[in-house]
Amino acid sequence: MPDRNRRRARSRQAIGSLVALAAAAGLAAPVQAKTIDVTERARLHLVRQRGSTIDLRGVVRGTLSGPVMTRFNVRLLSVTGLVTIFPKGGGSLSLSVSGHARSVAVRARFAGSVTVTGGSGRWAGARGRGSFRGIVNRRTWASTATVRARIVT
Repeated sequence: MPDRNRRRARSRQAIGSLVALAAAAGLAAPVQAKTIDVTERARLHLVRQRGSTIDLRGVVRGTLSGPVMTRFNVRLLSVTGLVTIFPKGGGSLSLSVSGHARSVAVRARFAGSVTVTGGSGRWAGARGRGSFRGIVNRRTWASTATVRARIVT
């Protein structure tokens, strides 16, 4: 019986040593992906316009909250672009957007889809999809938008 107990103790030590070694080498079990549902409300103002390209800045409030920068390519009834959010917890989150306006009026409603393409810091490798909708003033390019997305980090 004492030999059996010694073998078990040595076996436990060996397993413990292997786990510690794997953790030290970065081979520990991978961290499980985390899914976050976000709803953000953005207020944006014009920074620069060059032809059909407009740069906007502002803030988002909601799940992430923080400063936001955008670059949109605007056509008569369509918009594509890139959005970067700097959440309050640090890092940055990158999104690609594609949408359309409902009219050519000065104050136009718009809607479209959002694809989360990555980020930095805790958002590195983030992926996801969602939608956006809002209102833009085409004279000043001031706009408000609501974005809803599911993000996997």
